[in-house]
Amino acid sequence: MSEIANVSVEQTSDGAVVRLTAKDPSQVEQVQRMAQMMGNCGAGEQQAPDQQTPTPEP
Repeated sequence: MSEIANVSVEQTSDGAVVRLTAKDPSQVEQVQRMAQMMGNCGAGEQQAPDQQTPTPEP
């Protein structure tokens, strides 16, 4: 990720703010997608295991 984005982390009283900025204007959309994936990646970990929505079976 560091090859296309500058990454900074700001510590806050209730967590942290992670900022991704594209090094090249042509890569803004790619950096936005990466940030969205990072946000989605941790979503399931914030719930207790018994509160997670089960994955539907095909």
